[in-house]
Amino acid sequence: MRKPRVIIYDDEITILTVLKDFFSQMNYEVLTYDEPIVCPMYEKNADDCIEHNPCADIMLTDFRMPRMNGIELLEKQSQRGCRAGIGNKAIMTANLDNANKRLIKKLGYAYFKKPFSLKELSDWVKGCENRMDLSRPLNIL
Repeated sequence: MRKPRVIIYDDEITILTVLKDFFSQMNYEVLTYDEPIVCPMYEKNADDCIEHNPCADIMLTDFRMPRMNGIELLEKQSQRGCRAGIGNKAIMTANLDNANKRLIKKLGYAYFKKPFSLKELSDWVKGCENRMDLSRPLNIL
């Protein structure tokens, strides 16, 4: 059995550090990025995801990032066949209008208003863990 993996996208280094520590204490493999360009789905000319396995068990992304917002990133992933489960993806931000909140809910992603409590995040992660298959290998990034 492997460790669960989380990918976190946020342009605020403090948030990345706090979340990396949080997930590391829960024995997760943690990958953090300060912008979404590391995801193959970021590329405008990228074809459908060619990987057979997901690249993460959980994904968290900030809404406001350079070049692309969190909804755009997760939607590009979804449109191009991302293997990570939609229910295990979340968007975090300090300010979000009601239209985008409704859109996030409609698309099936979780939403965390910054600053959020680690208890709130922990509760969501526990729900995500019920949907994880740790016997399935992950794609190597």
